[in-house]
Amino acid sequence: MPSHINRAEPIGAASAALGLLVTFLPWYAFTAANTHVSVNAFRASALGDVYFLAIAAVILLLLIGRGFVDDVVTPYIPETPAHAAAAALAMGSVLIQLIAARATGRSLGVGIFLALLAAAGLCAAAVIRR
Repeated sequence: MPSHINRAEPIGAASAALGLLVTFLPWYAFTAANTHVSVNAFRASALGDVYFLAIAAVILLLLIGRGFVDDVVTPYIPETPAHAAAAALAMGSVLIQLIAARATGRSLGVGIFLALLAAAGLCAAAVIRR
């Protein structure tokens, strides 16, 4: 297990933990036939699932980096581009979902803004990692 921790690891870990939490919070809401529907990341669209998978990939990469999980990724993809790709995927999926929800007139919830914040933290960690 590596003994040093760079600045990117705590930022990435905190952002990934926040990202995991916000997948269960309401992202947006709408009214359909006299019912109020609140949607989290898993019900939002396939983009919510993509966001969750990107967060899971970052968590896996952080566990690999600390030596808790066997390294099966970095022989094929270097660690820094893998973090950057997962962060970009998370940010892209949240931004597209945010635009799509707003374009259809849905009421945005706190979860989608926190997901955007978590994705921005992952992007910041990927930039610091370079």
